[in-house]
Amino acid sequence: MLGAGLQGTLIGVRATLEDFPTYVTGLVMSCYYLGYLGGTSVTSRLVQRVGHVRVFAALTALAAVSILIQGAFVEPLLWAIVRGASGFCFAGIYVVAESWLNDRATNSNRGTLLSAYMVILYGGLG
Repeated sequence: MLGAGLQGTLIGVRATLEDFPTYVTGLVMSCYYLGYLGGTSVTSRLVQRVGHVRVFAALTALAAVSILIQGAFVEPLLWAIVRGASGFCFAGIYVVAESWLNDRATNSNRGTLLSAYMVILYGGLG
């Protein structure tokens, strides 16, 4: 998750170094949250269809590819599209991880399990 947080900073700095207009940088950055919105609404249906493991694997692979594409090409429209895909993937990864934990937890250990997850998650965000 630390990588996800650093990605946002890197894209903003790189866009400035590439002389993107400020409004273009803002649009590119906001596409992440559009994708995030979509990821939260679609992922639960994907998990029901094919399961946690497959959805998690697909989303992490797509997230990795989207980050690599942003490093390889300097094009605002492509960055906006890939940034949206990245937001979709990270939101989906959160949904999969948390629903997977809830699915596996019992009533007696759910609070402990989710609190450990949150400590690890926020520790990874820096």
